[in-house]
Amino acid sequence: MSRESKQAMDREEQKKQLRLHMLKQRGELAEAERVSRSRRAAEHLGKLAPLAACRTILAYYPFRGELDTRPFLKEAARRGQELWLPVCEPAARRIRPYVYLGETCLRKGAYGIPEPDPDMVPEADPKRLEAVIVPGVAFDRQGGRLGYGGGYYDRFLAACQQELLLVGLAFSIQLVDEVPRERHDVLLDYLVTEDGVLGPFAK
Repeated sequence: MSRESKQAMDREEQKKQLRLHMLKQRGELAEAERVSRSRRAAEHLGKLAPLAACRTILAYYPFRGELDTRPFLKEAARRGQELWLPVCEPAARRIRPYVYLGETCLRKGAYGIPEPDPDMVPEADPKRLEAVIVPGVAFDRQGGRLGYGGGYYDRFLAACQQELLLVGLAFSIQLVDEVPRERHDVLLDYLVTEDGVLGPFAK
């Protein structure tokens, strides 16, 4: 086995162990604590000036133990920003953005994640996208992010030609010294937690 192959295997094992640890830790947050921390993080996110200046935002709807994005979705809609949510297509291993018009237009997606119903809302044009609220399992103070392992966001972001504002959103317990990184990984511009805003990160 070559040194490069061994290093790649070691990185994958690091990622796997970090995911397991972080998902367990996040899952152990009490519901009241999750709600409180989510609300504070949403307030910081709403006050992030570069994000407030964007007209179109691809966000995500909370699932399982994720930080609750709904307070931010309501605030962004109230101030007139156009919100999109991803629709996951497992067969193609990709996400496609659809316009978010409220919870009544959602359905359960391929993984049980609430997502827009394509029969009820229009598909969004990625060329118009200005900002992405990026979910993840772990983040670091250099703009690094560890996703869930499917590569959906990596492929979506790589396909976008324009420069996007990328904002990670997570509980502070998901912050680590350094996440295992690949050459193709896209760095975030900011990370927002219930404790405040980190960034802008150098790219």
